[in-house]
This record gives sequence, C-alpha cells and structure tokens, in this order.
Amino acid sequence: MAKVKKKERGVEFKQKVVPYMFLAPNLLIFSIFIILPALIGLYYSFTDVTLFTFDGFDFIGLKNYIKLIDNPYFIAAFMNTIKLVLVVVPLMYVISLTLAVLIVQPLKAKGLFRAVYYWPVMISAIVVGIMWNWILAGNFGIFNAFVKMIGLESMKTLTDPTFAWWSVVFALVWSRAGYYMIIFMAALLSIPVPLYEASDIDGANKLQKFMYITYPAIRPARLMVFILTTMEIFKVYPLVVTLTGGGPHRATYFTVQYVYEVAFKEYQVGSASAMSMVMLLIVTIFTAANFFISKRGENV
Repeated sequence: MAKVKKKERGVEFKQKVVPYMFLAPNLLIFSIFIILPALIGLYYSFTDVTLFTFDGFDFIGLKNYIKLIDNPYFIAAFMNTIKLVLVVVPLMYVISLTLAVLIVQPLKAKGLFRAVYYWPVMISAIVVGIMWNWILAGNFGIFNAFVKMIGLESMKTLTDPTFAWWSVVFALVWSRAGYYMIIFMAALLSIPVPLYEASDIDGANKLQKFMYITYPAIRPARLMVFILTTMEIFKVYPLVVTLTGGGPHRATYFTVQYVYEVAFKEYQVGSASAMSMVMLLIVTIFTAANFFISKRGENV
C-alpha cells in the first residue's frame, strides 16, 4: 500500500512539476529580455533620464507623457503607424488566407508553390528593404530602367510620398504574407475531412463550404494572425529605414523610428520610454479588443 502511494506521489510530481522544469529556461529568458526591460522602460518613462546620465536622474511624473500631446513629430509618426496598421493588417490577413486556401488544394507542384511563397520570409527585413530600394530607386532602379526601356517617362517612385508609402505596404506584405500563410495552412489541414464529406451530401458548393465550415473552423488561427500582424506592423523599423529612410517628407516615418532617434540621437531615454509605453498600451488595446470580438463571436 505504501509503495502504491509513493508511486502515485511520484506520478503526481511528474505531472505537476516536470512541465514547469522544461518551461523554466524559456520563462527565464522571457523574463530577462522582455519583462524586465519593459518594467525598466516603464520606470524610465516617469524620469528625466538621458542616455549619458551618470549622476542620477529625477522622477518627473507624467511630464514625458504630457509632452507627447504637443509633440507634432510624435503625433505625425503615430498617425502614420495607425494608418499603416489599418491598411497592412487586413491586406496581410486576406492575402495570406487566400494563399493558404489555394496551396492546400490538390495541385501539381504544390511543394514548389509553398517554397516560392515562403521564400521571402527567410530574407532579413534589412535585405528586403535594400533589395526593393534598388528596384524602385528613381535614378538607377530596375523598375525605372524597365519603364524607360518601353518608352515611358521614369516615375518618381521613392521620391513621391504616396508612391513611397505604398511601396512600404507592398514590401511588408510581400515579405511576410508567406509566414502567416503557413499558420493558416496548418489550421486548414487540421479541419476534419468528414465535415466536408457531409457538406457534399447536403449539396453545398465551394463558397458555402468555406463560409460555414472552413472559416469558422480556423477561428484560433485567425485570432493569432491578427494579433501577430498587428504587433509586427506597430514595431516595423528595419525594412522601412533601408527602403525609404522615413521619407520623403516623413511620409513613411513611423513611431519606432522616432523612438529610436529620440533615444539614441537626442539621448532622451525618458521621453523615448514614454512613447514606447504608449505604443505598448495601444497594441494591448488592439489585442484585447480582438479577443473580446472573437469571444463574443463564439457565444453568438
């Protein structure tokens, strides 16, 4: 009897403690490199600390946050970021879902198409920005060279604010849609086949199958893609800096670039930390709103 109880305690210990032992290294890394810096940034946002403060710094309360209201550069960068999120996130969502639906169909050379669509994801954001800069550059870009070849006048491309902004949108979607396609594809492949067989018996067409079986079944993947794309676009930086540098006329100047310049060019770490906390709050609100909408949809 004692041996049985001892064995049960051993099994209970393995079930309750061992999983956390495997998680401990990741939790430690996450705490050191994510949670701790976030808490330090939150504290710095209430101070006048600079990058080269060696003799201490003062606690100034909400002054850094109040200054943001009257900061035209922050407001402009923030509005550009919101605009980018509102455009890129739906585009990324629709395109990646469409690619996933197409790629799970019984097509020839399906593996080749998967590799082609996923290939841009493996390229560094910096390399993507440099590559598209070479293609779209006004003076020596491949795009304008082709335009001249067919007898048309060269376009302003990256020197035109509107064209430059849409160039950033295109480069972001081109480079990241394949990643979210894989998430959607995994969700699509996990849908039970009998559901589709039953719909065939009921005479459902392809659109009805997608609307009433496929789309509801991938709800968790849809939520994940929305959250990940929103977070990614809010913090976009390397691709934009190498593609447009934030120009022309600050048309592609986004919040993360401004935070970086305030912190490492103007050395105002306190102000930059306040901006980062505002961005964190906005991303949290976006995520919480989507969770709420998704949860409400499940209960309807």
